[in-house]
Amino acid sequence: MNTKNISKEALVFNAEFFSGFAPKICAVVKANAYGHGMREVALALKGHVDFFGVSSIDEAKALEKIVKGEKIVVIGRCFDFSNLDKFYLTASSIEDIQKAIKTGKTEKCFIKLCTGMNRFGIDCKNQNLLEKVKNLIKNHQFAGFSAHFSNLSSKRVTKKEYDLFCKARLFLNKKAFVSFGGSGAKNLPCDMLRVGLGLYGYGCKGLKKAMSLTSEIVELRTLEKGETAGYNQTFKAKRRTTLAVVGVGYGDGFSREKSKFVKVDINGKKYNIVGNMCMDCCFVDVTGGTVCVKDQVKVFEDATVFAKAYGKIEYNVLTNFSLFRGKTKVF
Repeated sequence: MNTKNISKEALVFNAEFFSGFAPKICAVVKANAYGHGMREVALALKGHVDFFGVSSIDEAKALEKIVKGEKIVVIGRCFDFSNLDKFYLTASSIEDIQKAIKTGKTEKCFIKLCTGMNRFGIDCKNQNLLEKVKNLIKNHQFAGFSAHFSNLSSKRVTKKEYDLFCKARLFLNKKAFVSFGGSGAKNLPCDMLRVGLGLYGYGCKGLKKAMSLTSEIVELRTLEKGETAGYNQTFKAKRRTTLAVVGVGYGDGFSREKSKFVKVDINGKKYNIVGNMCMDCCFVDVTGGTVCVKDQVKVFEDATVFAKAYGKIEYNVLTNFSLFRGKTKVF
């Protein structure tokens, strides 16, 4: 049985860690909570965070059914502002701000300021644009200003963009509520920190990993020297070899191309995956080990390890596990 194990204790611990850096915390659960499961994560964090963040109205509507009554902010690009009666939305242009004003519910609308990411938002370097925004919002109360910096790993770049944001905020409304996105923005003064990757245990020291995946051995095979296993004979035995067929594959979100660089844990011992993963199983070289059919296999515990093996980033590894088949267990 394939199982996605979600630690409520780790999620709450991580949320509380970041609450030490900002008065309010927004738990970002977009993309199925970074592959962890929106339902499971949202229910685990209900009552422990101030907002939940999603990227679209569709995600907001799905989340609202899970945590009815909680504050939900759509941090992605919006075009329809008719849902301001239900959710907090984000205005990224003059047109968006005008739409929000027409609803009469601007107090639930954040204005996105762009400092260098150049994804969404009002360009902080465009003074003419800022003047138009100031004239539009002067008689209306908005939820505040939000931003996401482009390179939080660079103190120099981040300071430059942060100073640009502060200058724009001072011009527009120096008392406005401030919301910053990115766990790496924790040391920048703000009213609300939107936490994504850090919530799940990555990006900062001292955090706890929130997810692990387990499977089981479904069959054991003995190969003589020279025999092969897998599509296109990608594994060839160099000696008499025992292979464990484990019931998890690329259909569950694992990379097929570089799976041979990954190790799994069976009964406390590490073994190498060999050959290429199949859609619903993989081959593990357990030669010399003491294993049996039905033994539990820890196939994933740390996205950083997988990211290095695959040549990807942790976000990529985690979100792929939205494909994971089997049950989800919260403990």
